[in-house]
Amino acid sequence: MSDVFFIQQFSDYLTTEKKVSVNTSTAYVSDIKQCLNYLEKESEVYQIDSINHHLIKSWLAQLMSHSYDAKSVNRKISALKVYFKYLLKHQLVKINPMLKVVSPKTSKKLPIFVNETSINSIFETSKSDSSDIFEEQLANDILLTLYTTGIRLSELIELKKHNVDFNNLTIKVLGKGNKERIIPITIELAEVFKKYYHESINSNHLFTNSKQKPLYPKFVYRSVNKLLSLHTTLKKKSPHVLRHSIATHLLNNGSDLNAIKEILGHSNLAATQIYTHNSIERLKKIYNLAHPKSNE
Repeated sequence: MSDVFFIQQFSDYLTTEKKVSVNTSTAYVSDIKQCLNYLEKESEVYQIDSINHHLIKSWLAQLMSHSYDAKSVNRKISALKVYFKYLLKHQLVKINPMLKVVSPKTSKKLPIFVNETSINSIFETSKSDSSDIFEEQLANDILLTLYTTGIRLSELIELKKHNVDFNNLTIKVLGKGNKERIIPITIELAEVFKKYYHESINSNHLFTNSKQKPLYPKFVYRSVNKLLSLHTTLKKKSPHVLRHSIATHLLNNGSDLNAIKEILGHSNLAATQIYTHNSIERLKKIYNLAHPKSNE
């Protein structure tokens, strides 16, 4: 990819100024390179100021024709919007072509979550397991942390020792947009944290691998996926499913929606309200089972 597209400068800007996660930065750069490669090949575009909204729309249409869903296309549009804002800010382009690009509508999908019975089964099994294999115990503790706190995978990896307040039973998390939030933790989780706090003497990160190096995303994903596969038949078994699970369980057990919003670190309540749909579905089942005039 030619330097005229300022990819490396943009990548540095994302990590140093925007403070986005490594995963987000990598995804954005990958999406932009995909677009630019297409424009170079199909439209012979070799200069950044030659790109207009018609060319970008042609790339998006090509993605849709290859069965990319609206959510995936919208992520690529988001990447391009940030990219061209950066270029415009630094006077590398005169016109932002993304101003005339409209995102396709997406259908809202209910968050996938693990039911409380399965969650309890996972933790009961981990308690009774006498295995002292480091990675197996680390996997159990990762899952407990993700479910108890609702933090994202990237937030777990970046959790530092000084972020844990053992006296007040809270952790400080640096979330999206470099926003800090305080999350309460249980006594059980605090005891888990104390173990890693004292064991990883050569790192500031709370969780480290057997070589006391920070965890990487694939390890966390693989660890969670393996544990969930033993206790649930859900198709999706990612760390984010645990975030959906704790939000749904809190709501089902009477937690205030605004409190869940603060715990998850959502920027607005609309993002949290999607969990109310799962609660409504649960309410329908209870209604149909208990109401004498129900259809069941």
